[in-house]
Amino acid sequence: MSPLKRNRKKLVVLVFLGFLVYSLSFLERKDQRLSARTRPTKTDVSENSTIDMVNDYYPFVDFKLTTPRISPTVGAMKNVFMIVLVMSGAKGNTFRERREAIRQTWGNQSDCEQRKASQDERLKHLRWLLVFVVGKAGTGTNDDILNIAEARQHNDMLIGNITDNYINLILKVYMGLLWASKFDVKYTLKADDDVYARIPRLLEYFVNAKFPRPFYGGLIYPRSKVHRKIGVKWTISYKYYGETNFPRFSRGPFYILSSDVFEKLFNYVYVRKPFHLEDVYHYMSL
Repeated sequence: MSPLKRNRKKLVVLVFLGFLVYSLSFLERKDQRLSARTRPTKTDVSENSTIDMVNDYYPFVDFKLTTPRISPTVGAMKNVFMIVLVMSGAKGNTFRERREAIRQTWGNQSDCEQRKASQDERLKHLRWLLVFVVGKAGTGTNDDILNIAEARQHNDMLIGNITDNYINLILKVYMGLLWASKFDVKYTLKADDDVYARIPRLLEYFVNAKFPRPFYGGLIYPRSKVHRKIGVKWTISYKYYGETNFPRFSRGPFYILSSDVFEKLFNYVYVRKPFHLEDVYHYMSL
């Protein structure tokens, strides 16, 4: 046997670990770039100097539980193991291109990795469904018309009557979870549209872990200081959250919830007012 064949498994593991490290470092660099772009200027601070960070809800989220006005036509949804909710943007071709890339790669149930999983006796009966969750682009563009046409063509989009922006992301997430809760589903994966998810590996994990429930998992972010500077993307007022540090939580690019925690998520909105950092908020509700 050649040395290459003997070390094939080691090479595969090294490549996978390298890809994982690169992906995590990419997310960190992306966060840093976003932070730099949203760093407040002197003008920003002066214009918002009247904001009371103690007594005002900042940034204000006009939260309400809502159902999508456009959703996929699906048949009998019995025994669906997992629903994948991909958060995507409504405005611009970039988001449409991302959605199409997912349809052609990890969201395609006939790609090579999915076909291999379909031959595995442990995995082949674990059905899953992927949908994209989108809001409204608003006036001044034809994006809403294009998105509706895309939804009709692919039958894989939830479109809500929600202004599509970062602050309203939590409305989109809850809309997706509310839609998923109607079905007999075991787990829900929330992911952003710039994430690559290896669905068969997730299914394999749950099989090996003997389908844990209740379950909440993802990339755990360590305890971090709460942003209070006006104009920073992740800043919230004391009225939303009064502690100095956030608890550990699963970061927003992807996390997985078992369906038996949905009731806690939906009821918690009546306990604490939802704020725009949906990944932190969800952790506190569980």
